[in-house]
Amino acid sequence: MKLSILSSTVAMAIVTAATHPAIAADGVPGNAQLLQLIQQQQKAIEELKSALSTAQKTSEEAAMKADEAVTVKDAESEEAWWKRVKIGGVIEAEATSTSSFGNNDSSDLTLAKVELYFDANPVKYVNTHVQLLFEDGSNNITLDEAFVTLGDTGEFPAYLQVGQFAVPFGNFDTDMSTDPVTKDMAETKEAAALVGAEWGGFSLGGYVYNGDSQRSGNGDHINQGGLFAGYTGETGSVKYDFGAEYISNLADSDGLTDTLGATATTLNNYIPGASVHGSLGFGPATLRGAYIAALEDFDAAEIPFAANGARPGAWHIESAYTITLLGKETTFAATAQGTEEALALGLPEYRYGGAITVGIVEHVAVTAEYLHDEDYEISNGGTGEDAHTATLKLAVDF
Repeated sequence: MKLSILSSTVAMAIVTAATHPAIAADGVPGNAQLLQLIQQQQKAIEELKSALSTAQKTSEEAAMKADEAVTVKDAESEEAWWKRVKIGGVIEAEATSTSSFGNNDSSDLTLAKVELYFDANPVKYVNTHVQLLFEDGSNNITLDEAFVTLGDTGEFPAYLQVGQFAVPFGNFDTDMSTDPVTKDMAETKEAAALVGAEWGGFSLGGYVYNGDSQRSGNGDHINQGGLFAGYTGETGSVKYDFGAEYISNLADSDGLTDTLGATATTLNNYIPGASVHGSLGFGPATLRGAYIAALEDFDAAEIPFAANGARPGAWHIESAYTITLLGKETTFAATAQGTEEALALGLPEYRYGGAITVGIVEHVAVTAEYLHDEDYEISNGGTGEDAHTATLKLAVDF
């Protein structure tokens, strides 16, 4: 850089000399000309120094901006990565007091459930979900769900879902602490492939899977499946949600498969099932209803009822009302439930109950619940007795 300044100074001197020919006749400049030349050269040097300083400052600012751009890009990239991943779950602890159909009283304090899930959106139109579950009575943490969904119904109605999940058969939403009997009977988790579509509040689709139960002599194949359709909408202050589902083999539900035991893989026939459900929301109030039933009878050696083959069914009605009491969100819920020919599944014939849930602080809630169960009559193989369960639950979600 100093060499450039010197070259520029010499060049300036040459230019100055060329533009000032009025020099003494003997070729030697006079004092006035020398002073003028020195002043001009000094001015040129100052201008060059100023230009150099400006250039250096501009270069430093450009380098700083480049570094900042890289830092911002990295930060944005990291922020975007975190935005594409969500981790959450729930921990539930329960204290219960129970009087069984056999008039046996008991009480317990348990870690009722621990659920942990990971949702990720690695690229556009690809979403993943992994859910781990621990429940009281099990000594293991299980892979409850894991699936990939391809599509974005916000841009295009169709989507594909593949993996292990609860297939869309039945709706088990509740504001009670205990799951409804419809879920105990019919929830079906399988490794499945589902094709669906959603638009304008409508939803429909179908799925196929290789179930845990199989027909005798039919081999182990992907030969079970189901269909579903529904509509969700809102008119003024009223929200509504209605749906209907069909499954080719109700025996694949978790509750029925456990009941069937070893006979699950030697069924005489697949037993189809159907489900309807609906809910209405009126501001703080919600009404729900659901009905699920087998469409054919099981063989008496598979699931019996009163010396015949059972055709199990279950229904669930619930009302809930949410208000703010003492600054805390409080939900009051009441339910009436029942089953048909489901004695072998260990379910009551009728269930009535109520629950109060109070949001203590954000993400923390306490629920007090009471359930009254009525067993099947002695003539149908039951005890004809009643049972009672009181539960106090602390739930923390994150």
